[in-house]
Amino acid sequence: MKRKISLILSVILICTFVFQTIIFASDVSVLNNNTFSTSTSFTINDVGKAAVVYEYDGYTGITTGATIDILIEKRSFLVFWNEVLTDTITVNEEYYIDELVFHLTEQGTYRCTVTYTVSGTAGADDVITFEDTKSW
Repeated sequence: MKRKISLILSVILICTFVFQTIIFASDVSVLNNNTFSTSTSFTINDVGKAAVVYEYDGYTGITTGATIDILIEKRSFLVFWNEVLTDTITVNEEYYIDELVFHLTEQGTYRCTVTYTVSGTAGADDVITFEDTKSW
């Protein structure tokens, strides 16, 4: 009887460790080749002034530059979005920070998508995407 209980508890313990490993392995983030970090924020104030702050930080001697694509869209109907603004910034630096400010003309729900394509000598380009939705 004690052997059965010990065996059952051992099997439960092993299954618990295996299950935790599977769950936590899905949360592991992939390291980038040329990018140390990115930081992006999208805000809309109470009078319709929208701002996108975007920043990337590369590695000294590795990162050679980036292309930053900014897309702002307004929800038109359920799942449909209309383009409001697009901008592309090309940078030849290992670090860059800037802000894009513009005034919205209509109240509604807006989606901001910022895509960083960071180049360097450490391998394939890193493609990092930020997306956020705000209402005004």
